Amino acid sequence: MAAKDSHTASPALVAIAGWLVPGAGYWLLRERCRAVTIGFCVVLLYLTGICIGGVRVVDVPGYGDHGRPLMAVHGRSANDGDSSDQATEDPPAGATGWVMLVHPLDEIRNKPWSIAQILAGPLDIATSAASVWASQPPAGSSIARGARSHARTAELGVLYTAVAGMLNLLAIIDSTYRSVEPGEDES
Repeated sequence: MAAKDSHTASPALVAIAGWLVPGAGYWLLRERCRAVTIGFCVVLLYLTGICIGGVRVVDVPGYGDHGRPLMAVHGRSANDGDSSDQATEDPPAGATGWVMLVHPLDEIRNKPWSIAQILAGPLDIATSAASVWASQPPAGSSIARGARSHARTAELGVLYTAVAGMLNLLAIIDSTYRSVEPGEDES
């Protein structure tokens, strides 16, 4: 005889918890083994990507290669004479503002892997802050604190961190679905 689980969490709470801590959505649904497995896999996959490519594989929208905010500058395109906005770390006097406030979708389109990476939750936010910090040169130096990896190493690091975020998205979707349609208990 099948019975529905009477103590389920709300779908919104399950989704938010699953983003904040990978696997926490399952934990709220009392699926402890699944929660630990998903949480462990997402964190391990993300940290493996960071270990392969370094912290600077996280390319933060709105920040340039030297860890400074990108400013939108209205100018003319050299190719066709049309006016267009460009982003630069060293803005001239005519800068119109931070690129994430002026043209957020264009900036995110320039760094598409950041969408998948942010799905790993606060782990990505902390890594993004570390990436911006590592991109900045210390006082009195012109060399960044952390080196940027190149070629296949960088690609593998980005891929691992992005796949970790997408795996977490799948876990969020599944746990949210399970909170709405609880599974049947087996007798």
